[in-house]
Amino acid sequence: MNYEPAFSFIRDTISTASTRNLCLFRVKRSDDEMLRNMSSHYSQPLGFVGRNICYAIVFNGLCYGSIAGGSATRFLPGREILGTLNNGVNNIFFHAEKRNLVYPLRNFTSSVLKLYRSTIERDWLTEYGDSVAWHETLVELPRSGDCYKRDGWNLVGQTKGYTCKRSSGKGTDSWSGKRVWDTENLRPKLVFVRYPLD
Repeated sequence: MNYEPAFSFIRDTISTASTRNLCLFRVKRSDDEMLRNMSSHYSQPLGFVGRNICYAIVFNGLCYGSIAGGSATRFLPGREILGTLNNGVNNIFFHAEKRNLVYPLRNFTSSVLKLYRSTIERDWLTEYGDSVAWHETLVELPRSGDCYKRDGWNLVGQTKGYTCKRSSGKGTDSWSGKRVWDTENLRPKLVFVRYPLD
């Protein structure tokens, strides 16, 4: 699939020669490749709630996956809120796939994260008017988050593993639908945080 940038500033590159051809192209969350990646990801999300910006991960014109940033999570163990929740971006989705059993360069996933952080910091400010004070992500066990560690993210806590879905009906807050919490089938997640100046 050929990806064209939605805006002229979407294409960005990392300064080292080996990653010069790595680009993020902004896509809609309904993009065919994004939907395919979501269906093959271990979490199989059906969509994203709240603010979000999605990208196709492209190297030398070939798509290697998708990555998205979204609204910061309200309660996370070990994470400090700087400013307001609107100043945090949660890496809500990251799926990279090898082609012919290999990535196009060494440390590909951590290179993608580095490019993602700089790109979404700029796009978040443009799209929502809020500067990014921190990045966060949740990694479901037994995964260890090695690519985040290689990009300098810090493990700051672990969730209890409750999951929440919205279903039809009247909610108890300003959002549509009511929340349905599952407190028995726990899915604990590691909490990683990275600050822009780290």
